[in-house]
Amino acid sequence: MVRRYTFCVLLIFIAVGSVAAQSQGCEVPDGMTKEQKLPCVRAGRMLLDQPTLTPTQLANGPGFDAAEPEKSRFAYFTADDTIACYFRPHYAFSKVPGDSMKFQCWHMTPDGGFYSRKGETIRVDDVKVVIEKDKSGEKSASLYARNDDKNEHEIKADHFKIKYLKPPYPAHNPRFNEVFTSVATTRIMWALGFPADAVYPAGSANCIGCTDDPFGKKLSDNKASLKDAPAVFKIVNAERDLPLDQINPDDDETWSWTDANRFYSDGEWTHQQKVEFDAYRLALGLIHYYNALPQQNRLVCAEWEPVVAGHSKVCRKPMIYVHDLGSTFGKKRSAFDLFGTNPRGIFDAYAPQTVFLNPANCELRATLLSDKKVLKEAQDLMIQRLARLDRETVKSIFRVARFNMMDQKQVRRLRAAGAQNVDEAALDEWTNAFMKRIEEIRAATNCKAN
Repeated sequence: MVRRYTFCVLLIFIAVGSVAAQSQGCEVPDGMTKEQKLPCVRAGRMLLDQPTLTPTQLANGPGFDAAEPEKSRFAYFTADDTIACYFRPHYAFSKVPGDSMKFQCWHMTPDGGFYSRKGETIRVDDVKVVIEKDKSGEKSASLYARNDDKNEHEIKADHFKIKYLKPPYPAHNPRFNEVFTSVATTRIMWALGFPADAVYPAGSANCIGCTDDPFGKKLSDNKASLKDAPAVFKIVNAERDLPLDQINPDDDETWSWTDANRFYSDGEWTHQQKVEFDAYRLALGLIHYYNALPQQNRLVCAEWEPVVAGHSKVCRKPMIYVHDLGSTFGKKRSAFDLFGTNPRGIFDAYAPQTVFLNPANCELRATLLSDKKVLKEAQDLMIQRLARLDRETVKSIFRVARFNMMDQKQVRRLRAAGAQNVDEAALDEWTNAFMKRIEEIRAATNCKAN
């Protein structure tokens, strides 16, 4: 199960609101198999109530609480922050670790303590990492005081994912531009009222127990003392999972676009589910997400039925969403580029990638294995929600995500062209391209009848 964080702002909008009719939910039995999760995908929803966010909330991200800004400070990060943390072995144990440079770590206070998952300070002289196996044989790391000889009192410290650049900025490989794109995409989804993990920019991460490349070197342990010098990673992002329980039979919390398309086309989904699915595909078209891979997707439960002794748990509101939105703001790699990667965070790659391949017939460019056309009701829903993304708001999101420094080729081009303020010129180019995508959705014709 995913850990719950005190994300006050985010949790207000977690419940599926009046925009969605009630679904029947699904059973989540103990020892659930992968095949048994299909009913949860069949009952899955993709839409939340759209939040009303102030500029400060949008800049700081989920976790920022305007009523208690200091108390909530541990829960979010900004580009000016230096994160202190202690390496948590994780990706060396993953079946599908992915390719982006990342690691997990336990969150430390500036004076050498740890934050609890509620932001309270945990004092400890030194710590150790214990690697244990669950019933399925999967390894995971837990944190204990170094003098806890019998490992009786686990330290329940806050932890999260860090993505980093390699080589370091500004000579970084653009393959790792997810450090920037993930911040923008999750803020956009949050602002539109779609489920998304919370991703924050940070100036650097000081990680005790890390090597200079913990992911690339498949680091699987941490024997460092709290007094050891940290490895420093410049220009990073920090990611927290959406604070909902994962439905993960056999440690597989994914869902398939193929299954979703089948439920869409064979009538097993309600009309409202189809509207939400098409609206979600339109939203993904704005950022040009085209990677219809199950491993990028997550199945979660937004609300449980009361537990009944002797019966399986029942998820009243299962939800499906893409949790890894890093491969965006680019394009699919060329068919002739057999050994390359999909360009991401590259302006010249993103600019031509329109939402619609044929806007006069409402046909998507990236169909995500589903129908080429979207419902008119989904278009209308998106037009309504996109009203909150005016030009100033979009540019502010790109500024938070540091799009002005992401694409070094763009930066060099603008500088050579004599731009007086290269940062603003880069942000303006990205904003102009995105606003054209919004206008596409407003102007598309002949969407499917409701």
